[in-house]
Amino acid sequence: MSGELRRTDAKAFFANERTFLHWMSTSVTIGGIAAALSGIAGHAHRHWGDDFLEKAVITRLISLTMLGIAIVMAMWAGYNFHRRAIFLEAKLDGPYDSRALPALLTGVLMLSMAVVFAGALIRLTDPTAQ
Repeated sequence: MSGELRRTDAKAFFANERTFLHWMSTSVTIGGIAAALSGIAGHAHRHWGDDFLEKAVITRLISLTMLGIAIVMAMWAGYNFHRRAIFLEAKLDGPYDSRALPALLTGVLMLSMAVVFAGALIRLTDPTAQ
């Protein structure tokens, strides 16, 4: 069996490309949300005055964090696409899966949603909030 050539299905190459495009789509979506948050923070600070400076800074920090996540995701997707393509061309057995990025991404996005949720609860329960 060691001298036998293995055949790689064309489906595997397309699956690799499809996975890469899905990760890039997610990365672009997160980057777009980050850019929108940054724009909203800038607009609020310029047009609503210094009363919103602290909230604008917090919003910008969140947006920069999300933008950094989007950049790392895009780089990781490109790396995995290239690595899997090498495995497929060499007809190697893998590993083809990526367990680190999905787990990290899930944790960071859950943390982001928890921060937003906590901020909404604080605003809802604070009688001095506008």
